[in-house]
Amino acid sequence: MNKEKAVRPFGMRDKLGVTLGDLGCCCTEQFRAMFLSVFYILVLKVDPIHVGILMIITKVWDAVNDPIVGALVDMRKSTKGGKFIPWIKAFSFPMAVLCILGFANVSNFDYGFRIAYMFISYVLYEALYTCVSVPFGSLSSVVTDDSRERTALSRYRSMGGTIFMTVIVIVGPLVLYDKDRQPIAGRFLMMAAVCALAGLLCLWVTCVWCKERVVLPQEAGKKQKLNYLDVIKHICKNRALLGVMFFSFFGMVGASIVNGLNTYLFRDWFGSMGMMSVSGMLSTVYALITFAITQPIANKLGKKEWCIAGAGFATVVFAVLFFVPVHNALLFIVINGICFLGASGMQVLVWAMVNDAIDYQELQTGGKRNEGIVYSAYSFFRKLASAVSGSFSSFALGIIGYNAAETVQSAQVVNRIWKTYTGSYVIGYGLAILVLWLVYPLTKKKTEEMLQQLKENREARTAAKED
Repeated sequence: MNKEKAVRPFGMRDKLGVTLGDLGCCCTEQFRAMFLSVFYILVLKVDPIHVGILMIITKVWDAVNDPIVGALVDMRKSTKGGKFIPWIKAFSFPMAVLCILGFANVSNFDYGFRIAYMFISYVLYEALYTCVSVPFGSLSSVVTDDSRERTALSRYRSMGGTIFMTVIVIVGPLVLYDKDRQPIAGRFLMMAAVCALAGLLCLWVTCVWCKERVVLPQEAGKKQKLNYLDVIKHICKNRALLGVMFFSFFGMVGASIVNGLNTYLFRDWFGSMGMMSVSGMLSTVYALITFAITQPIANKLGKKEWCIAGAGFATVVFAVLFFVPVHNALLFIVINGICFLGASGMQVLVWAMVNDAIDYQELQTGGKRNEGIVYSAYSFFRKLASAVSGSFSSFALGIIGYNAAETVQSAQVVNRIWKTYTGSYVIGYGLAILVLWLVYPLTKKKTEEMLQQLKENREARTAAKED
């Protein structure tokens, strides 16, 4: 199972390497997610409808190319540098360049040229990002095969996005806009360059600090032959993967609608945008608490068990709030924070559960892990959820009769905002919990049994090969 006996044991460098890897991906992807459409509309002066169409097309393309890249990664023979790290090294630099080029100010060119430039630069960036994100997402499955160490990796990975969002939410608005809240075109390009270079540095450190340790005996010394249709057939039978995919899909859609309605909840229901800022600042505190408590709880209860218990508690609380409204913003922030601590296990542990699904694939197929395709199948569902849920909150506002032209909404509309906010939370997270409970098979006990069986299988294959 070990690639070479001299490889250092799993430790803090691997954990920090995963944190920096996620931070490196977020530096380009999340910066674009937050500011690219704003740049297109306010700086390049492109019709929002055209921007929306562009986003839908490119996001669907981004989701579709994940399995393609995953198959290519799995077909590549593992080398001295590893199976996944060479991909991160090779594509992180061109990805950073395309991130910067996406914010070039071409507003003086013809409208058709602007649209073409946006489309080409967006599609190329997303293809390169996939060539980095799929190998990075698969990397933690071969850094260690210990369940507790994987939980630690998943926990540390969640910190990457938290660090970036904490910084960019504070710095971004201060740098990108003037005192009259108008965008400054050149600063978008400047910040894109800073984020891209920071992300590149983080990813290169990841390639040095993270070590690939889990290598199957039959992978050594020969090129992998991949039967794509056979892999897809096994994926469709992989209950662990199906469970984590649909669990993540419903959870992300529910969270997207709630996040999209957050501004309107504080603006129209509570009548205080200042309290929204308080809620945003406290979210960093909640994230740090989550980082501290998730692994001890997951080690004791199990990943599946903690996700169901914690998110189930939050869902029940919001079901009560649906019928018993809270009008005090501070009280709501406290209640929401407690629920966040419960539900956040879903976000922190999901990466470890994907790694367990990769092991489940190996157990089912008798030794074929297919890390790239399995992870990219999961990534496909995450990106599909992102693509379809991005406008759900806008649709919800339209359905409840929200009138953007009115400074003050009617009492009926304001009440519907509360019902939609709490109801979306209950439905989204409720469906996610139901899928996890009924479909995902890996309880704490079954995960331990699976890992023990895999260890015995690998040792048997190694012994047979030596004979």
